[in-house]
Amino acid sequence: MFDKILKLPVYIHLLAIMAVGCIVVYVTLKGIDSYTNHNQAVKVPDVRGLQIEDAIPFLNENLLNYTILDSIHTKELPPGAIVELMPEANSKVKKNRIIYITVNAKSEETVPIPVVKDISYRQASALLKARGFVNVEWKYVSSDFRDLTLGVEYGGKIIESGTRVPLTAKLILIIGDGHSVIPADTLVSDDPNQEEKVVDWF
Repeated sequence: MFDKILKLPVYIHLLAIMAVGCIVVYVTLKGIDSYTNHNQAVKVPDVRGLQIEDAIPFLNENLLNYTILDSIHTKELPPGAIVELMPEANSKVKKNRIIYITVNAKSEETVPIPVVKDISYRQASALLKARGFVNVEWKYVSSDFRDLTLGVEYGGKIIESGTRVPLTAKLILIIGDGHSVIPADTLVSDDPNQEEKVVDWF
């Protein structure tokens, strides 16, 4: 009997230690939940198609932060409009989460002009359209070889290959018609008394 009474404080101490341990674990878990906003998920608003300034109120309302991650070119949305969200729209995230946004670029997309000189106009036209140019016309000029591309005109000037121009630019292919114009000073006069001129083409 005395031995049981002597051991009693040990059990009390053990129970006290266990109780304190449970309290510590409980408080720790609650602290972690509070820090990570456990069970406080919000929905990412679908702000695709909106300008950033119009989307901010919806993000703030859901306690979400944002950063512009990238910009792309697309004809489906106006310049500056939001194209994509990460995480995706309508997905559930924790409060204060950063939403990464991709917007449609405000500047017009430009593409370098390919080398089209001395190839057929069909090939030249195909190369330009393959680059994304859709407004391509052509005009014929005097040249020794018919249907041979002599250059590309943009804004009234012949531009060199590699020059970057907007995809919506109006381009004109300069094509040879196969009919050279003989300079006036090379023509032979009908006057038999006039000395025939020898023309040095080179």
